[in-house]
Amino acid sequence: MERFIRYSDHLTGLFNPGVMDIYIAKLFATRYIFILLGLVATLQMLDLLSESDEILAGKGAVYGDLWRYITLRTPTLLSLFSPFVALLSAIMCLASLNVHSEIVVMKASYWSAFRIITPMIMVSLLIACLHFIFAETVSIPARAELRNWQENKYAANLPPAPDTVYNTWVNDGNNLIKAEKASRNGSILLLDKVTQYIRDKDMHITSLIKADFTVYRDGKWTMFEVKEFNIKTLKVTPMENLVWETSIPPERFIIQALKPEQATLQRLRTAIAQLKKEGHDTAAFETMLYQKFVAPLSTLLMPLLAGLAAFGLHRGGNLFGRIALTGAMGFGFFVINNLFIALGQYGALPPLIAAWLPFVLFAFAGTSFLLLTEE
Repeated sequence: MERFIRYSDHLTGLFNPGVMDIYIAKLFATRYIFILLGLVATLQMLDLLSESDEILAGKGAVYGDLWRYITLRTPTLLSLFSPFVALLSAIMCLASLNVHSEIVVMKASYWSAFRIITPMIMVSLLIACLHFIFAETVSIPARAELRNWQENKYAANLPPAPDTVYNTWVNDGNNLIKAEKASRNGSILLLDKVTQYIRDKDMHITSLIKADFTVYRDGKWTMFEVKEFNIKTLKVTPMENLVWETSIPPERFIIQALKPEQATLQRLRTAIAQLKKEGHDTAAFETMLYQKFVAPLSTLLMPLLAGLAAFGLHRGGNLFGRIALTGAMGFGFFVINNLFIALGQYGALPPLIAAWLPFVLFAFAGTSFLLLTEE
């Protein structure tokens, strides 16, 4: 009967929050905001100190460029550290409630451990949604603009960044094609420093064809400043500008070298569909596609993991030891999550499992601990 009352109260609090629910939610949210702003401000200051000389050394640079660097770098830091800050905020919130015996009072009022952390989970869900939207609309474009600015040595008055990738490889039948840089501007694609490795039917390289740059325009490829190197004769032959007859779609050069963590969700889905259509491996892209959802949702785990810092204290004591253990568990999630991402990208694990398994395991561990406190 007592357990039924507790779970009924849990559902009531979920759909009809009371004063205590709002108090816990505010306590968690304020700590999250202050810690996140403080941590990002500190990291941004250290980062700016290390980059300020290079920024001001850029062509046409002014002191206002320091502020521009801050606005472009800060979104990445906010997205990167949001889940970890949620863990610290949950630990501080629950530890504070426990130190002031408020958790004891709530448990005496038939509040279960899940009931106590429900307000924090709801706030974490809101943070996760905002994190996802912020990453897709602000962080990724800011990261691309900052990268373009850095590659141009922080020069002032740069045009908008083109759609650019580096060191991309594609197959053209038996031949291998390498482009040091691929830039797309509208319907025009420009390849810099293109090398074609011409291979025979036994996959032996017979010659190299190099072009300073290659342009795709009006449905055809044109190679400029071309030279051919014959492997057998060791002879270099200068050639005129060539029309390159190939079935390679221009999108493949961009997609093959696309960095999944720097692509929006829609662009990643398009890349996966294109690569699958052409029979290429998409494990790395699919893993990062799932990770776009896992990263924000990992914020929901933090109140569950932080329960160790609160609900075991009345039995085991040692506040600081439990806080340290909780922090280690949270840090362990990020380490294991990154390990599984790497395994998924290299094809050692299916992308779905690599992306979601750490989340599921730590959610199970946190939930199991809270259930043990109810025994």
